[in-house]
Amino acid sequence: MLRSLKLSIRNLARYKTRTIITIVAVLISVLVSTVVDGLVRGMFTISTNNLIAYESSEVTIYQKGYFEKRDEYPSDIFISGDLLQEASEKLDKAELPNTPRYKAISELITYSEEEESEFYLNVILIGVDKERDKNVFRISESLCDGSWFENEDEIILGSKIAEKLNLKVGDIVTLSTTGAMGFAETLDLEVGGIINSEDPQVNMSQVFVNLSDLDSYLLLEGGATEIAVSDGMPSVASKKLADKVQNIIGPELDAKYYEEVNEDIIAIMNGDKGSSFIILLFLFIIAAAGISNTMLMAVMERRKENAMLRALGFSRRSIVSLFVLEGTLTGIIGALIGALLALFVMIPLSKYGLDFTALLSEEMDIGYRMPLILRPTLFWQSFVFIPILAVLLSSLSAFFPVYKTGKEEIADLFRRM
Repeated sequence: MLRSLKLSIRNLARYKTRTIITIVAVLISVLVSTVVDGLVRGMFTISTNNLIAYESSEVTIYQKGYFEKRDEYPSDIFISGDLLQEASEKLDKAELPNTPRYKAISELITYSEEEESEFYLNVILIGVDKERDKNVFRISESLCDGSWFENEDEIILGSKIAEKLNLKVGDIVTLSTTGAMGFAETLDLEVGGIINSEDPQVNMSQVFVNLSDLDSYLLLEGGATEIAVSDGMPSVASKKLADKVQNIIGPELDAKYYEEVNEDIIAIMNGDKGSSFIILLFLFIIAAAGISNTMLMAVMERRKENAMLRALGFSRRSIVSLFVLEGTLTGIIGALIGALLALFVMIPLSKYGLDFTALLSEEMDIGYRMPLILRPTLFWQSFVFIPILAVLLSSLSAFFPVYKTGKEEIADLFRRM
């Protein structure tokens, strides 16, 4: 084995150009594959964390019958005040942060004195408990102007909504929404704050009103359309938490995991993960073809050397092992350099990100809950499995051409020289 290793190293040094070409092929495949994998995982991770931190939390509790109609935001199906209080007390006892929310499709109306006209914009109204909401969501941390419900009859807007309607803190707006019994209600509210979160959907479509203010206007009687629950660890969110919450609150309410609540978005992300896998597969096929061609050239050019080795008593197996070892060494060198370069590329990318604002509009709904500055995730498994796969491909690419040649007789090898 030691003799074969020495011969392999000498051969790699002798055929420098071919060795460098093969190393570069492996290097590029590992570098590109690792960076692409990191970007896709970054999109998935950021979007998932933002969904949980700004929109749906890890687990959402609904009144039975609401979940199936949740996209319609039905105002006639909601958790009554008594049930809500009972569920909250049970969750508090289990030390699970929770907060009630009321959601409804609403219309935001503003009046421009300069243009002497009214402007309308459909939004999602979210009634929040201004204290408890902080324990589950990061909305209050995303204020770029104003404050978090310091006064009564205030509304907090997403930054894109404020930009569209040319609103600022202190302006008066009219909110047209529906009450608990489905009746229309119009509220005059003062803009108390503007939110610029990492979730573009929040900035573009959501407005927030203190739930205690909505309660009297909409006759909620202490009720809400949902209760959001978190265990404080969104990065390791587990379906087990939904089962735990369901056991705590009992059968009268439904506890749904965030993947169930956001099944359409999760389906898009899972589809993109499958597409990225296909892209990575094609990259490796291209790399394998390049490595195979290089190794095939090496075998063809070294027929005379192979014939001499066979004549000197080297077995077919030892010659095949020699070429495979060369391919493996080449793969290891290329994979290590490629992984190292990928690390050097991804560290600054994970900090500063790739800015797509010049190519895409923030108002475009691409399914993902992430800003247009994309940051890859440093996933350690990628830096292990992708290089290992590249080394295996390099070894196999060396094996097949030399194995076929190794089956020829010595006389045939000399005759072809």
